[in-house]
Amino acid sequence: MKKVILVVLAAAQGLAGCGKAEPRSTQYFAEYLDEAREIVAGCRDGSTRGQECENANLAVEEADAKERFRRFRGR
Repeated sequence: MKKVILVVLAAAQGLAGCGKAEPRSTQYFAEYLDEAREIVAGCRDGSTRGQECENANLAVEEADAKERFRRFRGR
């Protein structure tokens, strides 16, 4: 009986970890700027929270800064 309980608890713990996805990185969002902008909008309205907000926001800010600099240089 103890073995059955241990197996059930181990399986439950293993499945509980499946729901936790790693937040996507700044590099990911730099490649997919449209998706990053959607995440940032979700962060502003409160529907999205966490590390992805920071990563997406940083990627959007960096892309916007690069674009402003490109326009400043006239290219």
